[in-house]
Amino acid sequence: MVLAAIKKYPSQITSAFKRFPAASAFTFLIFITLVIETNLFSLFDKVFGDNAIKFFTWLAIYPIAAMLISLTTSLVQESRKSTDWRPQAIANGSWFVLSLALVFALFDKSGDYLIYFGSAITLIYIIASLGFFFAPFWKERNENGVWNFLQKSFKAAVVAILVSAILLGAIEGFVFGFEQLFDADFDSDFTYLNIFYFCASVVAPILFFTKIPSIEECLDEAPALSKFASSTIRFLFIPVLAIGTLLFYAYILKFIALWYIPGETPSYFVIGFMIYMLVLVTVMYPVRLAAEQSFEKRFIKIIPAACLPLVILMSIDISNMISKLGIDTEYIYAIALNIYFYAIIAILLIEKISRKMRYIAIVFCAMFFVLTQTPFSAPNINERIWKSSIENALAEQGYSKFPLNEEDTKNFIFKLMESEGLKSQRALSRLISLEESNNIFVITHFSTSKMSLNDLKRLHREAFEKSNCCDEDTTKKFESFEADIDHPKNEGVDIPKGAKEAINLDLDFDRDDFKFEGDTLVFWLSLFDNDSTKTGKGDTANKTNKADSTKSDKDANEKDSKYKTYTFRITKQELMQDTLKTIVNDRVTLSINKLHAEQWSEKGRSLRIEGILFIK
Repeated sequence: MVLAAIKKYPSQITSAFKRFPAASAFTFLIFITLVIETNLFSLFDKVFGDNAIKFFTWLAIYPIAAMLISLTTSLVQESRKSTDWRPQAIANGSWFVLSLALVFALFDKSGDYLIYFGSAITLIYIIASLGFFFAPFWKERNENGVWNFLQKSFKAAVVAILVSAILLGAIEGFVFGFEQLFDADFDSDFTYLNIFYFCASVVAPILFFTKIPSIEECLDEAPALSKFASSTIRFLFIPVLAIGTLLFYAYILKFIALWYIPGETPSYFVIGFMIYMLVLVTVMYPVRLAAEQSFEKRFIKIIPAACLPLVILMSIDISNMISKLGIDTEYIYAIALNIYFYAIIAILLIEKISRKMRYIAIVFCAMFFVLTQTPFSAPNINERIWKSSIENALAEQGYSKFPLNEEDTKNFIFKLMESEGLKSQRALSRLISLEESNNIFVITHFSTSKMSLNDLKRLHREAFEKSNCCDEDTTKKFESFEADIDHPKNEGVDIPKGAKEAINLDLDFDRDDFKFEGDTLVFWLSLFDNDSTKTGKGDTANKTNKADSTKSDKDANEKDSKYKTYTFRITKQELMQDTLKTIVNDRVTLSINKLHAEQWSEKGRSLRIEGILFIK
């Protein structure tokens, strides 16, 4: 049977070229593009400079989307029994012009323009990918054809990838054997990489094209699950979904009892769980069509409603994080995703909606478009909120004429940095972020001289020195302190004896998480009982801060039993030695990659540590 299937491949490949001529041609363009970008980028860069970067960016985004668009257009024509060449020319011509316009209009800019460029390209790829499954069946009144096409295409993709992988291994094996047997001097990296490119960009897609089912075949065949799929769903996937739901319910009861959510963790679990639920319900589409009542059919009707409390938990978690840390772009995306989950549940529960998969896809694309490309995009909403908070801070300090001169700019920043209020700290953080992104708001509201806001820390120091100099009756002289340690990552790390666990840390400490006691820096680090760092605010991948305000070792030891709190002490003299690599206490060792500790006034201080925590 396997041999017979292999014998059919030549004729099937020929049929694929005839059925999808434009898409097949684009597979070779993808291969050529990969070879050029890998081997000729440095040459083009030297000759054409910035234009070379634009050209290679266009090469990176154009061919794959063009292949998807050509494939979708061919399938739509097949569904309408049309052989007209004009739809293919219009679709590909439009994408060609649009891709060039996007590259030359947005990619040569910085900051927000690059974000819009990336979002626009992502949106086009999403629409092109979803269009491949839904566009050929757009006029159908049910989703029988969509489901059949989806599952047959998935099988075709798996087979194509496996066959391509075997072929890749065989060809590279032959090349390797030829090198060894005949002492051939190939450029191994170049040869093997190009073989991989060919198998991935030409062989795999063409093999996939050979197995794409016909539109009529998908429409005529009634959706049905195989016995293996039915058994797997009943005895594996449904129990996993049910147990997961019960665990979430138990967690909700815990939340109601303690009224406490540990950072963003529940939201991440809900997102993964909802995706799993959506995939499972989609796969079980034939069960929904069955006339007889069954356990699976009742389960499909119940599970969307059962997931509603989980989505509500996600809403509470997001609201909790925003109240603690303030709004940010990532939280706006989280809110949108949360709303999308409510929409999914509504679509699945409303019986009158017969083409549920289509509407779920449409809502996703519409929401992605709104959040990335319109005036209501997440970056725009976030920017307006941030600007409003800074304007409120300016108004509270009595500033109404803009741009501020340099003296007023210094005073404004100084007052924000010295304030302990949450609003002031957020306003300062947002001002720094806007300044770093060269936002026009900074230019229109603050000093436009050479000093301007190019260095907020310098402006703050100058303002503080001025305050010390000219207001000695009310301000104490303070001996500032600053330590900066930075070890190259390639130096390696010495693992302490007896270490049983290592945790990567990248921490921006809150003011209450550390203090300077004379010549000694004292800081606290809290971990969950499951030994994962507590999530808090910051700008890095692992954002951690201590559970509560801790003023002494005694307070630290009396922390909530949910956390393990470690206390570290180190002298300023030790911190000033750039050779310092570890800070040790009786239970853990903190290996330092980067450390920045600073104190500029009695209240003003900062601490940032990047490294590895070894637990004994």
